[in-house]
Amino acid sequence: MVFLQQAGDTLSCGWMKRPSAGRFLAFWHLGLLREALMRVGAMLLRRGAQSGLRPFDPYRDFRSVVELIAVAFGDKLTPAGQASLAEMRRIARWGPLLGWLYWPRWNSVAAAPGFVWVEEGRVVGNASLRRAAERGGFFIGNVAVHPDWQERGIAGQLMKASLGEIDARGGRWAGLEVRADNQIARRLYERLGFQEIGRTVQMLRPAGLPWVRNLPPPPPLLPRRGHRRDGARLIELVRSIVSQAHRPLLELRRRDYQPGLERTLDLWFEGRREFWWVLEENKVICGAARALRERGHRPDRLEILVALGHSGYLESVLVQQGMVSLHGGSKKMIETVLMAPTKPLIDALKGYGFQKRRVLVQMRRSPSHSGAS
Repeated sequence: MVFLQQAGDTLSCGWMKRPSAGRFLAFWHLGLLREALMRVGAMLLRRGAQSGLRPFDPYRDFRSVVELIAVAFGDKLTPAGQASLAEMRRIARWGPLLGWLYWPRWNSVAAAPGFVWVEEGRVVGNASLRRAAERGGFFIGNVAVHPDWQERGIAGQLMKASLGEIDARGGRWAGLEVRADNQIARRLYERLGFQEIGRTVQMLRPAGLPWVRNLPPPPPLLPRRGHRRDGARLIELVRSIVSQAHRPLLELRRRDYQPGLERTLDLWFEGRREFWWVLEENKVICGAARALRERGHRPDRLEILVALGHSGYLESVLVQQGMVSLHGGSKKMIETVLMAPTKPLIDALKGYGFQKRRVLVQMRRSPSHSGAS
């Protein structure tokens, strides 16, 4: 045992000198500390070895949940999802600091982190919870069960616990998103009272793909740069395309459709750049393109909006204008999510190298189904 002497400020070994009362007290305190640490360690081992359902603990479970998501969804994650997973892994390396950073938020009224399922001291299932942007709503996500533990009812138990937590917090509705081809999960959600509200189509353009200028025929309307005064009309365009019931599940935010200096600066500080192009007829915006250059390895994003009454002849020019803003998209992957997928829009995107990745179903459950089982 090495300690610092009060006199002389020199290091020495305790067993070489006669112990003083101060040294005796120091050893006594160290013994108490060691005993306390052993008790805490034993308690944590007992807690970690339990099986079944329990609330998610970010300090204990974050790293395990990240690895579970990687196993359960790894080959199905989009490039943006892969980037998010890599970011989560970096956060998981913080270790003890993670608990200090996250506990205040988990304990707040706005937070509801979710549940995990443990078998033999190992996290094999997870369901995450978060509040929706719309008041009274909650989203359930990252519902994952390790392949070795599937088909044992774990996903159903995680879902029921999540729905019970939402009801306990006074939630008015619960929403989730599931792949259209995941029939097992969809049947589970339907049994629990969820109903399909809408669908979105995700398309990707591979990085490094040569950009061929497939110039469309001159449209009756020519695009112009979007500006701050277009905000209200862009929001009206979105409302005309996406149904009222579907909007909360897509978490559409007004600030995302309000171009201007303030938003430009906000994105610039994040290392991102945004470009808006609009087509208008009789002072009504009937089409728009938003090109977003993302930082790092995250794919760039392209969003195309076409009013239903103008579908069929505006899509190509908007896609082309957005691609120009992304420098032709030859360097990075480009992602687009179609909130109102139509054949003309899908065909226009395919003409510029986009490929359909997956179809997602947005589902919602209202309190009237609280008795579902």
